[in-house]
Amino acid sequence: MPAPPQMIQAEHPSLEVFLRDNLSEHQQSRVGLMSFNQWPWTTAALTETAVAFHRISSSVVVAFWSDRTPLHDPGWSTSHRIARLFGSRSIESAAQELIEEGGVPRSAFVDPPIPRHKVQDLPDLPNPLTRAAIRQVTYKGSGMGRSILQVHPDFNTPIRDDYIWPRRWIRKAMESYAWVFDQTLALITARGLRTIVVFNGRFTHDRAAAAAAESLGVKVLYYDYGGIETYFDLTHSTTHDWDSLQARMTTMWSDWGSDRDEIAHAWFANRENRSEPGIEVFIGEQEPDHLPELPTDQTLVTFFSSSGDEIVELDLDWNLYFGSQVNALRTLASMVDDIPGVTLIVRTHPHMRLKPEDDLKRWVAAVKEIGRNIHIGPDSPADSYALMRASDLVITYGSTSGIESAYRHRPTAVMGPSAYQLLGCVTPLTNQEELARWLESPPAIRPEVALPYGLMMQRRGFNLNWLSRNADGTVGRGEKLLSEPSVTARKISHAWRSLRTRWLTSR
Repeated sequence: MPAPPQMIQAEHPSLEVFLRDNLSEHQQSRVGLMSFNQWPWTTAALTETAVAFHRISSSVVVAFWSDRTPLHDPGWSTSHRIARLFGSRSIESAAQELIEEGGVPRSAFVDPPIPRHKVQDLPDLPNPLTRAAIRQVTYKGSGMGRSILQVHPDFNTPIRDDYIWPRRWIRKAMESYAWVFDQTLALITARGLRTIVVFNGRFTHDRAAAAAAESLGVKVLYYDYGGIETYFDLTHSTTHDWDSLQARMTTMWSDWGSDRDEIAHAWFANRENRSEPGIEVFIGEQEPDHLPELPTDQTLVTFFSSSGDEIVELDLDWNLYFGSQVNALRTLASMVDDIPGVTLIVRTHPHMRLKPEDDLKRWVAAVKEIGRNIHIGPDSPADSYALMRASDLVITYGSTSGIESAYRHRPTAVMGPSAYQLLGCVTPLTNQEELARWLESPPAIRPEVALPYGLMMQRRGFNLNWLSRNADGTVGRGEKLLSEPSVTARKISHAWRSLRTRWLTSR
């Protein structure tokens, strides 16, 4: 078996110490770990966490329910029944074996406590089924509608508010949310759970489980991606609690050793030189140092757009962020038009080329509508990093380009929500008066205060400790690997899911 990669320093040296330090004895005593997806890395994170809780003497319950929900989670990949039919086993079976090896008894693995559950009190479907109407739907006081909107039926579902969502699909999503809410409520009550652990809290099922726990005053922890060089994260807050994330950055920076600058600089450099895993999705079409012809006698103000589908359902007061990204751009364009010698460049987020066609068309139409500007589309070979350096001023609606521009000594402002605006490296703007002052006299550049962001992105969270990650990317313990079902089982499951989704989304 290949040797595991060398262990590096992570934000937290030990998951067990973190759990002891961050949970009361009451919260540690009885813990439920909920899984509604079958991604290998999340399953590894849950496995590691289950064993860590057991090692601090917690009574552990593990609910592998990805194959039980009425609507499959985005992270579901394989039917247990199909896997068995083709002589394979689910990834949950492999995880259970590893968790049991860590000392957790077989009795810890639980089925849904309400057999043949049927929801009797689902709210009525809104009419019409627009995003705004669905957002208002609640279930037993919890935000069912908003969590449903976090998961789209397919990649072509637009984010525009007048889009009518498929009726069957929304109904099934409501049933699935209610199923998880009720089953989690029953499990917490039956087992006396004092803490539950779910995946990031964004998707429908994880949000339903978290909401059920919150309704009973039960502590919720969220596991998620770790840093580029670590494996996973475990937090008290959801993925998009950016105030909490920035507070962690500040603490992490102040507590780190002498190599913090080197690690942070590496994150910024690796994104530009394309050595960060997954960065090709964003800049794969771009040619290093390539730029279109730009005016040399003008002040260049560049607006880097954000990927709208990732922020549209954040629970925010959008009036603090110019109402929307389109309104922010219109406001900026109207003000730039009144300033002689200034050219506005709009760099559409490169990820937009992989988003629904309708979203891209509407955004491009909005960019054209504002009139005088240079538009660099998502599929342009123009290098975003060369564009940052060529710009005199940079503005964004929360894209990571904002902090990357500030790091590269560009005066940068952010007009939308972001995970870095509290660090002091960019100027947050909430109204036209602030924007006007910033355009006229941007504050002194402080690129060094962007570095805590880079450190956090590289090393946040935890390394695997009880499990190990091998050089070939597999995860396990000794000869026991966290293996997925056979390719055949996954392909047939995928085909079944596609057919079911097609029926649920048919008009």
